[in-house]
Amino acid sequence: PMEIMTLRAGTRLAKGHVIIAGLGLGHQLLQVAKRANVKRITVVEQGEELARWVLPQIGLGSDWPQGLDTTIDVAIGDAYEIIPKIEADVALIDIYPRYGNNTFVPCPKIKKVWIWGSSVIE
Repeated sequence: PMEIMTLRAGTRLAKGHVIIAGLGLGHQLLQVAKRANVKRITVVEQGEELARWVLPQIGLGSDWPQGLDTTIDVAIGDAYEIIPKIEADVALIDIYPRYGNNTFVPCPKIKKVWIWGSSVIE
């Protein structure tokens, strides 16, 4: 439950085209997809095996919950390399802002960035 609660602040920001970096178990993806003002979601996940396992489990594809009118794209790779190449309204980053040699740098193509465990970057 605590994990779910910590994602709520980011989920509330979701609108238009949303990037979700860090798939986890797909909870934030499902919650963002339910929001009426979200039209497109790009999921960025480094672990291809995780994406192949989680996405069918939550119904992504032909069994996607009915009534959700959201386009979903999946990009496999390093979020710190992929995100700066995407234009979006909001990026919800559920990975540590600094991990190993990674440092998230604000992207001019993204209007608002929420990083799990830290504040919103505009």
